[in-house]
Amino acid sequence: MTLAAQYAKALYESNAPEGARLKNLRETLRRRGHEKLLQQIYTEYKRLVEEEKRLQEYKKITPEKEQTRILLELYQKLVHTPSL
Repeated sequence: MTLAAQYAKALYESNAPEGARLKNLRETLRRRGHEKLLQQIYTEYKRLVEEEKRLQEYKKITPEKEQTRILLELYQKLVHTPSL
């Protein structure tokens, strides 16, 4: 994991208010001489946010998906029941 990715992950997982997070990040970067990583950190942070959005969208169960799941279960039961 790159240094920028580590900063982005720490920023993403931080529970501090957004303004305080950004102020603390800038101060930390300045103190450590890593200010040039700011653009990379931003890019990694956006990637983490998008990943979370996709995960939330993926977790949604739509009525069509639920109906398909039920129909597949019924079909499997029908196929696996012995005929008379």
